[in-house]
Amino acid sequence: MFPSHSYQGFRTTPIPSGWVQTGERLALWYNGRETASITPDGGPGVRLWMEGQKMWHVKEVRAANVRQAKRYAERWCAARLYPHLRLREAVALLTDDTPIQSPPPMPGLPPTREQQQQARRLAEAGTKELERVKEALEPRRPPKETKPRAKDPMKAWVRAGRHRMGRIV
Repeated sequence: MFPSHSYQGFRTTPIPSGWVQTGERLALWYNGRETASITPDGGPGVRLWMEGQKMWHVKEVRAANVRQAKRYAERWCAARLYPHLRLREAVALLTDDTPIQSPPPMPGLPPTREQQQQARRLAEAGTKELERVKEALEPRRPPKETKPRAKDPMKAWVRAGRHRMGRIV
């Protein structure tokens, strides 16, 4: 399933505004959504798609060229998005191409005592884990010299008895 024409996904760049060109397609962005788009048609002209403020304010027309389509789209959309302004002012507002900056994230509440304890426990566990990893990455030391152990005569006697009984261990 394809996303709708106004889907923006997770945005890391500023939201576009004004006329934005992507390949052969031109799009008029207003208030973080695509309001009009001009795409080349198979024939001599271009196809123009426009959307007003309401979902049912949609219009699709053909234009002779891109310049005519842009002018028509700007006026048609401006008249529907800014009905209280004069057309010239509405078009100027609509085509303003300064990108919209998303607001900074809201400050969170101060951490609770439980959250502070959890953060401390996580930090302690992290330091212990780090020590364990460092220890594992250290080069192996040669084994220390050990004294030869005295042989236990009892073990030899038990081993001999098991061997006689048929159990070799």
